[in-house]
Amino acid sequence: MPLPPYPRGITRHPVVDVPQGLRLEENSVIVPTGARAAVAELIGGWELKRRAGFETPEAPPSSDAEGVLAKRVLGIRFAEPVRVVWADASGFGYETRPGHPLHGEESFVLDPDGVFTARSVSCPSSLRWRMVAPALRILQRSTHRRYIRIVQDAVRRQGAPRQDG
Repeated sequence: MPLPPYPRGITRHPVVDVPQGLRLEENSVIVPTGARAAVAELIGGWELKRRAGFETPEAPPSSDAEGVLAKRVLGIRFAEPVRVVWADASGFGYETRPGHPLHGEESFVLDPDGVFTARSVSCPSSLRWRMVAPALRILQRSTHRRYIRIVQDAVRRQGAPRQDG
């Protein structure tokens, strides 16, 4: 099954044209000025993924670094090989590697206006995963909602009012 191509780094900025064969998942929340440092710390490393229930690499994300994320679902551990595509003060993005249930890219960005966005473009990585695509989409949406809740919790801990975007 040929996997659809996409431009490396596509999730770093808003996705205007979703490549054919891929699905976009994007969730954002406004981060008040007083909480931006705390959110930047969350997304400057793997902490956001850890708080969302993933095992993560020890080293912080750096361009071209490879690692494995892992998550338990219904007691089964799913290993998810990844490679960091970009990492800077605004966040980072990674692409999936062979063996990951999805083919695509995901990023976490805090833009200069204080908008946090979790963004991904993806599709099932194999016929086996395509057969359970509806379950993968449900898990992906649930995980993105969890990212937003984690950021909102960080905002609340900083004493800033919650703002939905």
